Amino acid sequence: MDKKKLLVLIDSVEFAKTSLQHAKQKALQGNKHIDIVAFSFEETGNILFSLSPEQLLALQDKCLASLRAQLEPLISAELEGCSYTFQTAWHEAPEQWLNEDINTDDYEMVIKTRHIDSDSQFSELDWQLIRFTPIALYLAADNKWRKHTNILAALDLASEKTAKHKLNQSIIKYGLAYAQRTDCEFYAGYTVYISPILRDLGLVFSEEQLVNAFEKLPQPQQQLIIDNNLRDKLYIKAGLPEQVIPSLAAKLNADLVIIGSVGNVGIKAKLIGNTAEKIMRLLKTDLLILPPN
Repeated sequence: MDKKKLLVLIDSVEFAKTSLQHAKQKALQGNKHIDIVAFSFEETGNILFSLSPEQLLALQDKCLASLRAQLEPLISAELEGCSYTFQTAWHEAPEQWLNEDINTDDYEMVIKTRHIDSDSQFSELDWQLIRFTPIALYLAADNKWRKHTNILAALDLASEKTAKHKLNQSIIKYGLAYAQRTDCEFYAGYTVYISPILRDLGLVFSEEQLVNAFEKLPQPQQQLIIDNNLRDKLYIKAGLPEQVIPSLAAKLNADLVIIGSVGNVGIKAKLIGNTAEKIMRLLKTDLLILPPN
């Protein structure tokens, strides 16, 4: 059995099934063990009367027992034939638990269901995991389930920074291996940024920016594409990344998009979001987020 395990995080019984289905598929493909952790937490600070430590512990035990009772039949049915362990955890911030309470070197990736509805694409926990995950994070869309799907990797090929080149390298390596295991097609997408203001003023034209666009890329980025035989699999479009990548995903029938996280987790990221977050807000696909490390 592969030493690297899969870690499934559950914060909702209602949407747990999708993450378990994805975990089973990946576990059987890679001969991996699955660790499942379901979280519960009850804020007691607003209760009008004080609870004793014994009462707080009893409340915690009752909530976790209820959670386990609800999930055990589902997990047993969905993960039949798989090696897995299941535990519940009383924790207010699962993203903090992920970073502080376990050895993430033991895991290949975290798998969690992302709930998509008419109001939002992600829960608050989803965003916290996206911004702070120390390992690969697979967010499975709960609006569908398909065993075989094409993959689109969103690359930033314009940067000459070594860190960006390494991140692109990781995305491509991870994506190609994933495509081989799942018997699907792997594509890469790169957006030549076009300022909407300059475009609307007629000062910049998309067609002009795409002329010899590949040859204008930094040499290490060009070589990365060539070395991985992706020249014919690379789609270069002009515009805004948050518009181009979702459009490419639809065109290529890609139900999984791989995005690198640049680690922009400060106040700026929380207020306006970085480019990766802007792209994700418009995607209804599965997402695989790779952190900088």
